[in-house]
Amino acid sequence: MLQKNQNPWTKIDRFHPGFFQNMSGDPPQWPIKLWKAPVVSPYYHHAHLLIASDCSAFFCKSLHSHYIKGKVPLICCMETDFDVMTKLSKIFANNDIESVTVLKLDKECCKPLTSAVMQAVKSSHLPVPLHLSTIFAEAEDVD
Repeated sequence: MLQKNQNPWTKIDRFHPGFFQNMSGDPPQWPIKLWKAPVVSPYYHHAHLLIASDCSAFFCKSLHSHYIKGKVPLICCMETDFDVMTKLSKIFANNDIESVTVLKLDKECCKPLTSAVMQAVKSSHLPVPLHLSTIFAEAEDVD
């Protein structure tokens, strides 16, 4: 039950860049669909983003321990989500992003995700390091 003096912004007011350091394997936020993600968020402040294809979690057993730990996860699908590159460009341009990891499957439908993220980084005109990872449907993980 909510209290009268409860401040919903308490966690945001106490936010600091070291928030993501020494984190457990749990993500700092629930993985959110890119189209629902806000353009500006305290979660993005000095954050390492994980841009993952929707279906990659179903094929990667080590998703949480290897990819999500210490990162802010955003998920999308190039076939169903609208204008991924534009949304990511806005996020990169309006926040202090430390790095971006792209996680996709080796399927044809995931191929455009890499170029969309690369174009978004390029359009932001910021030096954002980019790490690309491909998961093969046979469950072999190749960085």
